[in-house]
Amino acid sequence: MKFIVIEGLDGSGKSTQLKKLKEYLTKNNIHYQYLHFPRTDSQIYGDLIARFLRGELGDIHSVNPYLIALIYAGDRNDAKTQINEWISEGKLVIVDRYVYSNIAFQCAKLNQLGEIDKLSEWIKDLEYNYFQIPKPALNIFLNVPFEFTKQNLTNQRNGNDRDYLQGKEDIHEKDIDFQRKVRDIYLRETKKDDSLKIIDCANEDGQMPGSDIIFAKLIDLLKKEKII
Repeated sequence: MKFIVIEGLDGSGKSTQLKKLKEYLTKNNIHYQYLHFPRTDSQIYGDLIARFLRGELGDIHSVNPYLIALIYAGDRNDAKTQINEWISEGKLVIVDRYVYSNIAFQCAKLNQLGEIDKLSEWIKDLEYNYFQIPKPALNIFLNVPFEFTKQNLTNQRNGNDRDYLQGKEDIHEKDIDFQRKVRDIYLRETKKDDSLKIIDCANEDGQMPGSDIIFAKLIDLLKKEKII
């Protein structure tokens, strides 16, 4: 099964790498399907997610992370039929954010390691066992220097994919300390799952290298894992 997920912090350059990957696959006549989560334009769950990210349901620390995890999981559950269809057709499926985004962003709202592990396992059980969404063959976390993420999130971000905010700030993106905790959760999860691989997006000086250098690492990993 050729089903991969690209994960990363907000402002990590993930969209740039996905754009390069889609261009590479098209150039090399590799058929693929792409999906981005959360689908903020989808009915029911997408609308709730958009309202949450705009802060209409409360700030990130006032809304129970179990409830928010359930909403994000519901969005993926609604898309599983389409994903399974693509997989059955033998297409390469590329997804921008999946279950580990849910784990990282919701668990980062907790402080006790025991509670973090409990929520992490609950999300996995909910999504993979209860909803039975397909499991990726490979999850890739782009581990960028945190200062790069901080700079990107400090600058104003624009684009049609941000229409869901309706001119407001994303409550996840505007909290830099929260993003640091999200990164810690991702790195912690890589120690528990061999399918969650890290691409180190830093040069010898600890700075962010050019996007082409990172993309070369991404392609090398996909070839090593026999995805392409």
